[in-house]
Amino acid sequence: MADELNTAPMPDKDYSAFFSDPVLTEKYPDVKLPTPTYVAHKGKILSFESGKRISIAFPVSEFQTNPIGTLQGGILSSFFDDAFGCLCFASLRKPCVTIDMTVNFIRPVKPGSFVVIHAVFKARGKKLLQVSAEAVNGNEKLVATATSNWLVYES
Repeated sequence: MADELNTAPMPDKDYSAFFSDPVLTEKYPDVKLPTPTYVAHKGKILSFESGKRISIAFPVSEFQTNPIGTLQGGILSSFFDDAFGCLCFASLRKPCVTIDMTVNFIRPVKPGSFVVIHAVFKARGKKLLQVSAEAVNGNEKLVATATSNWLVYES
């Protein structure tokens, strides 16, 4: 098995203001952006196309491993959830919440490397969204896939 690349890709655009929107902050004052899990996971947006796709890199640390020393499945699932949430919220400019998610694990990921989540919309309605994603390692090898349904939340 070839060693995974340990350097996360750099974004091709400055996404530092991605979550900053005074209109949304005023309209949804209780919504935390970015989410605490996204911040804790140190996600970095690599690319975004509104209404279509997003790619986010997440570093993998020793703290996120299971007993055999590879990325814990629940943490990887959280990466998918963070990417789906960013895609849905940023595209619709409304809060969205997860209804369900199915994750299929394919190969392990070691600490010191990173995972890139490539998420896309599959279907969009007024209240329901369907998204899917692939997670790849630093060598662009598929490590997991996920599908999820989301609800556009109206308070």
